[in-house]
Amino acid sequence: MNILVLYQSPWWNAAAYYTYYLVKSLSDNNNKVIFVGSKDSPAAKKINELEVQINNLDLLVSSPFKFISNIKKTKKLIDDERIDLIIPISAPGHIIAGILKKIYSKNIPLVKVCLDNVPPTNNVFNRYLHNKLTEYFIFPGLATKARYDKFFDIVNFKVQHAPLELEKFINYEKKENLREVLGIPSNKIIVSFIGRFSPEKGIFFLLEIISRVLKMSENIFFILSGSEEQIKYDDVNKYLKKYNIQNDVKLLPKMNEVRELISITDIGILSSRYSEYICRIALEFMAFGKSVVAPELNVIPEVVVNKETGYIYKLEDATMAADLILKLTDNSVLRENMGVNGFKRVQENYSLKIFVDEIEKIIKKVAE
Repeated sequence: MNILVLYQSPWWNAAAYYTYYLVKSLSDNNNKVIFVGSKDSPAAKKINELEVQINNLDLLVSSPFKFISNIKKTKKLIDDERIDLIIPISAPGHIIAGILKKIYSKNIPLVKVCLDNVPPTNNVFNRYLHNKLTEYFIFPGLATKARYDKFFDIVNFKVQHAPLELEKFINYEKKENLREVLGIPSNKIIVSFIGRFSPEKGIFFLLEIISRVLKMSENIFFILSGSEEQIKYDDVNKYLKKYNIQNDVKLLPKMNEVRELISITDIGILSSRYSEYICRIALEFMAFGKSVVAPELNVIPEVVVNKETGYIYKLEDATMAADLILKLTDNSVLRENMGVNGFKRVQENYSLKIFVDEIEKIIKKVAE
């Protein structure tokens, strides 16, 4: 099939990650994929590695004249390439596809991949676009589908979680002993946070959890690794010094090789306040056989099974989160068993092969 994928974001984020593997899956199944979006966007640059045709079009325009131009250019592309299926991912692409289908009578199936990190807008046009013009929906989790169910009559859909290239974790060989490099004593249990230093990741809420844990135990060492965004390292260091816990917490910049840090980790910790509709980092912890402590937020409880592959705590309950970390650090058997369960869960549900096969089933179903 000739498939058109429309997506653009200025960031490499969860949606871009999912989009990359969606395009890879479609291409691996011998479909001709044409990607529409700015060629300079992070997703397009990554997709370019797949040798997929990229049509350079800025979907994030505010000018109505440029938007109309985008519609005309997309129509020409559909005609020239004889497109059989359109997969809009971000909202601008979905709107363009819907308009083309209605105004130009393009009887081409639309499969909307719902990766927007904000709830959909409830208006007459959007209801018509979703209920009448879109044949099928792919959701990255049940939590995302629930947001759409509030406004739209979603009938034909598949909940398909994001994949993980598990082989990269199974076959990973450490280049150095990071624990020794960082000077972390061998008797310390390492709890790691990996993510952006931004409000949605709950950095200061995490520091509250860490403070509570370190008051109760001297056997734990925390590592916080991620890019400096709205929250600055200096602000975090000030907090650590204020509560005199700087000797048991290490700040690291975003690592090029996240597997290196996960390999020395005993417990993965998440502290997100919002977002998390894919939660790739939880899958990566589990792929290394690490237990995870994470909040009850969006897709997280679908990925991390409470009391089986880790623990889920109430979103605003720092005390509960701290207690669960202590419970795992005090019981190595429990910790290891949860890690084993986590690896099995990723292996049985989140492998790239499973994702490729499921995407192919969806495409065949829609094309019938």
